[in-house]
Amino acid sequence: MTPVPFPGRRIRVANLLDDCSLGGVTRALGVFEAEELTRIAAATTVVMRPATIVAPRIAADVIITHFPPNWRRLVLLAGLKLRHPKARIVHVEHSYTRAWEAIHVRNRPRFRAMLWLAMRLVDQIVCVSQAQAEWLQVAARIDARRITVIHPYAENPGLAELPLPAPGRRLRIGAYGRFCEQKGFDVLISAFRNGWFPGCDLVLGGFGEDEPKLRALAADCPDIRFTGKVDDVATFLQSCDVVAVPSRWEAFGMVANEAREAGRPILVAPVDGLSEQAARAGVLVDFTDPESISDALSVLRSTGLQALAQRARATVRHCCQLRKSQWFALLLSGPAA
Repeated sequence: MTPVPFPGRRIRVANLLDDCSLGGVTRALGVFEAEELTRIAAATTVVMRPATIVAPRIAADVIITHFPPNWRRLVLLAGLKLRHPKARIVHVEHSYTRAWEAIHVRNRPRFRAMLWLAMRLVDQIVCVSQAQAEWLQVAARIDARRITVIHPYAENPGLAELPLPAPGRRLRIGAYGRFCEQKGFDVLISAFRNGWFPGCDLVLGGFGEDEPKLRALAADCPDIRFTGKVDDVATFLQSCDVVAVPSRWEAFGMVANEAREAGRPILVAPVDGLSEQAARAGVLVDFTDPESISDALSVLRSTGLQALAQRARATVRHCCQLRKSQWFALLLSGPAA
């Protein structure tokens, strides 16, 4: 058994959140409940108000922040460092990416100055994709040795046991998630309305603030069906042959990861962490370009749906264990030089 660096007790880990609603970030914290990690660490979750700038006092050896930094939160990060001089501060970046910056940031030098300051108030940085890590290294001028890439993962029972999609029928393309600007479902619906997915049906699952707009956009299109909130991911994916992820930005993309585990090839936008997920598991697609969509459908048909499905599932075969071992190693390590 690996020795614990604090003789007589486990490492005390505190995960700091400003939003505990069910989502990819909260679900992914389940990794700290794995037996491999509970042997060496005792993890708690601390939920703070989004406007909090006064650092709480926390009994922890490792403090992990899961909220995106901003100018106000520099005060919070500095306070965490001052109030816990013996604790290691680890920041997990779930939000900011190259595509996010391109869409939302008007004053790039100012934004990157904030990132530069924030990343120097923490000891280690975890990025959720290689693409995000490469961008952040440049954007915040960070030594690559301070960054660890750990892909997020949340267990969904039944995905790995789903039967592979059957060929020879009308192709059912699934898409699910929050109905909001980020996810790009409006672009996907428009592509179906324009007839760029001939011989295909679109099954949309989810809910959110953009639902009325999306339903209006899809009105009178017989190839599009809404299924409502997805409470059972395995059941939803069983109804699909392929999964589309047309996000405008996506640090990693849990949906694409779940689809691969279910043995569903993915059609993903060429942004951020989605791009690296398409390797051997699907196709990169510009959902605003009919030629790109046509090329993607040709790949699906020429490669064979089941062959792609098998390859997609194979790409995530060991991702759960890999993630546990990466967090295990990070908790036992010290800050990078």
